[in-house]
Amino acid sequence: MIRFKVVRVSTLVYILIITVLLAAVLFLSWRLLSGNPVSFGQAYQNSENEDKPWMESDDVHPAYRFMLAAGFPAVAAEDKSAGGMLSLLWNLAIKRNIQNPKTFIAYPMPYLEYAPELPDNDMNEVVEAASGTPGRGNADRPASPIEISSADSNEESMQEVSDEIKIQIKHIQVDESPIEMKGEGPKILIYHSHTREAYRQNPEDPYAEASAEAFRTDDMNYSVVRIGTALAKALSDRGIAVLHDKTNHEAGNYNASYAKSLETLKKRMAEYDSLNMFIDIHRNAYDKRSRKKSDDDVVIINGERVARVMVVIGTGEGIMGGFSEKPNWKENAKLAIKLTNKLNELYPGLARDVYYKTGRYNQHVSTNAILIEVGSTLTTLEEAERACIYLAEAISQIVE
Repeated sequence: MIRFKVVRVSTLVYILIITVLLAAVLFLSWRLLSGNPVSFGQAYQNSENEDKPWMESDDVHPAYRFMLAAGFPAVAAEDKSAGGMLSLLWNLAIKRNIQNPKTFIAYPMPYLEYAPELPDNDMNEVVEAASGTPGRGNADRPASPIEISSADSNEESMQEVSDEIKIQIKHIQVDESPIEMKGEGPKILIYHSHTREAYRQNPEDPYAEASAEAFRTDDMNYSVVRIGTALAKALSDRGIAVLHDKTNHEAGNYNASYAKSLETLKKRMAEYDSLNMFIDIHRNAYDKRSRKKSDDDVVIINGERVARVMVVIGTGEGIMGGFSEKPNWKENAKLAIKLTNKLNELYPGLARDVYYKTGRYNQHVSTNAILIEVGSTLTTLEEAERACIYLAEAISQIVE
């Protein structure tokens, strides 16, 4: 007689649960040891800052994302290919020095594995290594005799101004008298700290984007340099002598762009004591998750689409301690407010409100130094060029 062993359903369920749990533990352990933990995706989507400028990349600064990924890999790691068991064994046995205790300590404290090896021969190399860390070179340090060359270069690292500054802004009094332009020679200097900034592609006249950089180009015929040329011509047509400097301040080192443009400013000021106004032309940028549309960033003037503009003022507060030489931001703000008001008086809606940031943007060189965002990543080069005609007209009406 054949006997059948009866297994209870509860026993089967118990065995199934244990098997699943064991498989899960083994799988997660393997992913953790292989350096490829499970990603839980983005925890939230911040929509509060979707319309703020200078938010081309994620809200989290690259430096903080780097530290998060190193310290909490199970939560912050990006989705990567897990690789096979053989690659894991190879990584453990060959690629890592198993005789170094740091190899094993790095598993529970993985940020130790990414600690940079700083040179120990002289101070210059140490400073260079520190400034090369992603994002950290863009933070202001406490005031010191040496300015950090990369401060201001990454504009998205600059914060909105403090509540104290916001109160002072409300009390700025702007008179209606025109700005006096003294001296013989060029009166306005137009330049570009971020020379390679470009606009939304026009299918009828496309440009070659810089390698792996959206909205940037090495072709100055399609960057903000062309906008500076258009503005310079429009001002000259109105009898205002202009000097347009086309120096590529991003060449070689983006993080030093403002330091390089400052040298250009000093050079031009030494050459021409007639310079009374300094305009750094940029183009605005929006977070890639922004719900804004191209129509939101243009106005219709004379039946044509014209890119909106925005004047930016830096207070020099910085992130920590500020700059050793701060701008007289209230005087610069008077120029910014006067120009913004005139633009909207002549062409309603063309100018956004003046935007205040904690950076400096080389505005300490003069009390008539401003940064103007002409158009954005939502507008085309042609729409930004059209704005220069109306911008020049407004400038001509606030100077004498």
